[in-house]
Amino acid sequence: MDVTALRRVLVGVPAPRGAALPRAHTTEAVPPVPPRHGVRPEIQALRALAVSLVVAWHLWPEDVPGGFVGVDVFFVISGFLITSLLLRELDATGLISLRDFWARRARRILPAALTVVACCAAATALVVPLTEWQQFFGDFKASALYVQNWHLAAAAVDYFHAEDSPSPVQHFWSLAVEEQFYLVWPVLIGAVAMVTRGRLRRVALGVVLSAVTLASLVYSVLHTAANPADAYFATTTRGWELGAGALLALAPATPLARRLAPALSPHHTRAARAALALGGLAAILVAAFAYSTATPFPGIAAALPVLGAVAVIRAGDVLAPLRARPAQHVGDLSYAIYLWHWPLIVLAPYALGHALDTPTRLAIIMLTLLLSLLSKRLVEDPVRFSRMLGAHGGRLTFAGALTASVAVLAIAGMGTDHVRTEVAQAAAVTQKTLAHKPKCFGAAARAPHRNCAVGKLSKSVVPTPVQAPKMDNAPCEVVETKGRVRVCAFGAPAGPGVRTVALIGDSHASHWRSAMAVLVKDKGWRGLSITHTSCPYSAATAVIDEPGRTECVEWKQQVGKWLKAHPEVDTVFFGAHTGGEVVVPKGKNQWQAQVNGYANAWKALPKSVAHIMVFRDTPKMRSATMDCVQTALDKHRDAGAACAQPRGRALERDPQAVAAAHFGGSRVKTIDITRYICTSTKCFPVVGGALVFKDIHHLTSVFAESLGPYVEQQVTAAGLN
Repeated sequence: MDVTALRRVLVGVPAPRGAALPRAHTTEAVPPVPPRHGVRPEIQALRALAVSLVVAWHLWPEDVPGGFVGVDVFFVISGFLITSLLLRELDATGLISLRDFWARRARRILPAALTVVACCAAATALVVPLTEWQQFFGDFKASALYVQNWHLAAAAVDYFHAEDSPSPVQHFWSLAVEEQFYLVWPVLIGAVAMVTRGRLRRVALGVVLSAVTLASLVYSVLHTAANPADAYFATTTRGWELGAGALLALAPATPLARRLAPALSPHHTRAARAALALGGLAAILVAAFAYSTATPFPGIAAALPVLGAVAVIRAGDVLAPLRARPAQHVGDLSYAIYLWHWPLIVLAPYALGHALDTPTRLAIIMLTLLLSLLSKRLVEDPVRFSRMLGAHGGRLTFAGALTASVAVLAIAGMGTDHVRTEVAQAAAVTQKTLAHKPKCFGAAARAPHRNCAVGKLSKSVVPTPVQAPKMDNAPCEVVETKGRVRVCAFGAPAGPGVRTVALIGDSHASHWRSAMAVLVKDKGWRGLSITHTSCPYSAATAVIDEPGRTECVEWKQQVGKWLKAHPEVDTVFFGAHTGGEVVVPKGKNQWQAQVNGYANAWKALPKSVAHIMVFRDTPKMRSATMDCVQTALDKHRDAGAACAQPRGRALERDPQAVAAAHFGGSRVKTIDITRYICTSTKCFPVVGGALVFKDIHHLTSVFAESLGPYVEQQVTAAGLN
């Protein structure tokens, strides 16, 4: 999948921590950052900077291309403050009360977070088309359970979910990272404290926390290179950022810090602190404006904003701008700002019926500030500072948290249950329609010489956009698995005189299987499907994230060997998705590299493959097309006409088709079904009452099956009988 595109919508800012507490373990001999009660101005200012970067990046990504680094700044702040809190408790009592710690975190985090999730669920029910409910309500569940980061990591590496619309709570992934940190970190510190005493305890804590932080950093660097989609959301790749803040909290109490402190005069110390703060702020801003979604992240790149945040916290509030009232106010509201801004960005286009423009973006900022102020005063602070909740040893807090979480989960469950009911009802309608076999259904409506009057079919959609993603492809029985090659069979069984054909390519080969099933049934052939998502069969190397790139190269090599070992396969049908990129050899451009990649792959096929049939790729819809179809269906309008796309935008140049036309020779023929989806000016998401696409660019099995007779016509015209 394209993780850089995904990161544009899937970023969040961890929750700010409220008033920081004095560090009891800091001695007067340590000049940097003297202890003080109340709010740390430099930390509030850092929060304001971090949340401002993220909001600006979400609203104006071209202007602040690396604004996602705000999340890393917040991770450092969280690690620092939480570890300071735990160390102070350890100094005062010799123990850490996990019950009290987790109760405080619950009172701080859950009220506002669950309120936002509940509001998002209500807004989804009111303004969001049913096509998005399954994903949105699934995200609401994951957010309420604080496993959103793992939920998104799984979706990010799932090809068929990589292009999902952003949900209103996808930004909760960073909160999930923090909550998981809060479960583990106090247990780790408490365990070390239980087996150590005195000065040895500080040394042991330093060793253990340093080891955990270093291990996470190393893993982050390696995993970001190997699997960036998963690495971006994983707690294990982000833990070192919180660990960096934790080590900063521990540092002032180390023997080395105490020995160095007397050597620094107050004047030199203040100048050094000012320089350190300026350097830290510069590092954060450089990352925010120099990084982009193309930057491998987190990995080693995250070190720049992380070290910048560490530097600012270490320097203290030596810079006057850090104490400015606007920065302090925004910092105080930063958690609420984080919670509210992204749902407004996601839901506004559904409510308004148009994409975000500048006035809408400015209105979102103002509404975010208003909702943030209200939720802090009416929800966050009353629960957080409740004497009743704090006076019962956490029992009431946990009971309230459990009750509220269950309520939100129930709301999310109602949403997904409604989707399942709609899918079941749509499936019954689809089955009835297909059994009836309307004369002009699907591709038949655009077939030449049919004289079709679509009539009632113009306002029906089979399957519905909600049902389509749940429908299976044409049946195919797995007959062989070797290495990365998985072969499934459909059509006639193998036997003397039975022609064996293979369908090879990426998911755009796979979506032709329903049409191929019609072809092989009519011809009496045996079909074999050999596909790999995101991996067109080409001699060129696809530019995709690891481990997908290596897997793709290996799959293509193994498919070539498999074909040599199976000479009974005399015809191969190829399908491939247009629009990707490949590694470009020196002296070539991207287009030439793609065209040559296909031509060279076909030349390398064994001579036993006598016929090569190439599917010209299908058009692509825009991301909101299925929502448009669902809305038109709900309003009993002609969805095909209402949601049609300009042909010039929908139908991309196809390097595979060009390679077939110019370099394939008599061995290679092209199958082009564009006329059944597009006119000379438009391409349609619904044709003859059949939904053409189940997402942006994959055919539904229903429409693909309706194309079967017309694929067969072109195959027969190519001389294959």
